[in-house]
Amino acid sequence: MFRSSASRRRFLGMSLGAALTPAMLSVLSSCAGRTNTAANGGREIKFAHGAGLCNMPLFYAAEKQLFAEYGFTGTAALTPMPADVAVQLATGQVEMAVIPFTNAIAAYTQGASFQIVAGSGVEGLIIVAKPEIQSFADLKGKKVATFQADTLDVVVYDYLKKEGLTYDDVEMVYLGDSTELLNAYVAGQVDAVSHIEPYATKAQTSTNGNILGDGTDIYGAGYPDCVLAVRNEVIEAEPEVVKDVIRVFFEAQYQIENGFEEAAQTTIDKYYKTDMESLLAAAQAQPPGVDIRDKRDFMYSRAQSMKELNYINDELDDNFVNFALLEEVIAESPELWERVKIKTTA
Repeated sequence: MFRSSASRRRFLGMSLGAALTPAMLSVLSSCAGRTNTAANGGREIKFAHGAGLCNMPLFYAAEKQLFAEYGFTGTAALTPMPADVAVQLATGQVEMAVIPFTNAIAAYTQGASFQIVAGSGVEGLIIVAKPEIQSFADLKGKKVATFQADTLDVVVYDYLKKEGLTYDDVEMVYLGDSTELLNAYVAGQVDAVSHIEPYATKAQTSTNGNILGDGTDIYGAGYPDCVLAVRNEVIEAEPEVVKDVIRVFFEAQYQIENGFEEAAQTTIDKYYKTDMESLLAAAQAQPPGVDIRDKRDFMYSRAQSMKELNYINDELDDNFVNFALLEEVIAESPELWERVKIKTTA
């Protein structure tokens, strides 16, 4: 079912706001500190996640059992809809998450107990429009579909603002999952879609549509999308476990960059509901990126856009992003970082 822009400013009260009552946060925070154990007695970490290529380091690592080198398992928990990732992380249903950083901002400013410790995927926020729509100015009066409070939502706002337009000039349509979003655009129910890879590529090729923007012209190369977020209880009690997860993500990034076809074969169908041609074609548009230390200010600046959209009321404090453990991993395991640093810091 479509959710129009009329409901956008009520987002917090309907979803995260309803989930994150003080009592619920208190109870679930105490539960989150307990160590999860797998059936074989080893440490298990459950991750919430989205559906885009920016999640591939997690998906690939889980399928290839890269966590086993460090004595634990990583499980990609079932996350029905993008908005559920923030709720699962904030309420302690999972200890870690790969999450669009704007969704993380929305949850964090309501008192959720976690920090951003590293990146996962960069770029790949792509706005595709019908062939007759040539520019953002042509979107005036048109329907644009995306996810609510997502980076995909904010990038549309930022593009429109750059063109002197606002959300009052378009009809925003908010949908629940990646397939629903793609199908609505391909079926002609909306005029444009702001989507992640590999679904944006499928949207463009299926309709011979125009890519109005991919974020790089307004955000610069290597801007972050999904990030690795970890609950504070885990950071405080098990910093070495968090560091090992970052190490696994670095290893996954290296293997994905140097063998994307195998990574695609490993993750398609189970994680990516698309065809192999589209998945392979999307590889360069949304690469993995763990080292995003130089993107801290960028993430904080997007919080301003979220305030303007009434998604948040409070300023982000300095604790939202904590790259201390990432710094330690790079210092202690430089060989992992050296193999990927050119692509992540260029």
